[in-house]
Amino acid sequence: MQSGIGDETELKQFNIPVVQHLPGVGKNFQDHIMVGSVWEYQEPLAPRNNGGEVTLFWKSDNSLVTPDIQLLQAEFPLLTPENAHYAAPAAAWSISACLVRPGSSGRVSITGSDPRDPVQIDANTLEDPADLKALLRAVEFSREIGNSAALRPFARREVMPGSSNPSELENFVRNGISTVWHQTSTAKMGRDPMSVVDSHLSVYGVENLRIADASIMPRVTTGNTMAPCVIIGERAAEMLRETHKLKAVTTEDLKECVAV
Repeated sequence: MQSGIGDETELKQFNIPVVQHLPGVGKNFQDHIMVGSVWEYQEPLAPRNNGGEVTLFWKSDNSLVTPDIQLLQAEFPLLTPENAHYAAPAAAWSISACLVRPGSSGRVSITGSDPRDPVQIDANTLEDPADLKALLRAVEFSREIGNSAALRPFARREVMPGSSNPSELENFVRNGISTVWHQTSTAKMGRDPMSVVDSHLSVYGVENLRIADASIMPRVTTGNTMAPCVIIGERAAEMLRETHKLKAVTTEDLKECVAV
């Protein structure tokens, strides 16, 4: 946007010369969000490896075609400042309920023309009522697992949410939401007026400019975004090689470079 590519109305607010009017730049912001439920250990256990090696995907509604929930188990307490009043002990573990197919979307905006000016992010979390409903079901499922007989040897007590009162659970979810750091989709690929890149990752109306990162996803993936970003980068490399007749680097080429 600071380079002049974006919604011309927004750019003119900051006296940025318009290079290409693309109203979709910065729009369609999507992210995965999570809410952690916490249990106190029967006996303290030190985290092993990365501290979170168990995950599962699940449907909050059986009528859905694909899972919309991911549960992540962590060997330490996960809670937000807004839920700090639960006073989770250090010797505790969590199950985080993650929403992986959000219906809500937000936007990223600039606050000035200087590259040092901060961006403004309006995540618009829970704007779609279905997102809250899915998260509430996911928290219920987290509690079913955490309080199950199989995990009883590791759980002295459920620290949070603790209550089954509907209004209290809703407050718990709203106060417990944090990001999973999977921000995407602000320069989406497509053909509609809000699209920013085409199927070759080229920015509409701008020559020799492609985007190859999570921002081109029309919607956030149903799961972690790292592997999809690797594939986007690989496809971008293939397209550049084909377009510019570049020679692919082989393992033997790399060995020669190292030798030199």
